[in-house]
Amino acid sequence: MEEKVSQELVKIIKNGDESEYIDAFERAFELTKAYANSANAQAAAIPVVFEKLFELFTTGVSQG
Repeated sequence: MEEKVSQELVKIIKNGDESEYIDAFERAFELTKAYANSANAQAAAIPVVFEKLFELFTTGVSQG
């Protein structure tokens, strides 16, 4: 995850709505919850799914 993206994630977690990326966080969180509730979900993949989705929604690209 890029440094700027990770800093925005920390800002959202600490301060709530004070980030311009709160919508990206909420969309990534909802999609990750849907994945976690699916029959094929792997516990170890859940944080990775969230990270990749958040990065995708904030930058427009996913690395790796």
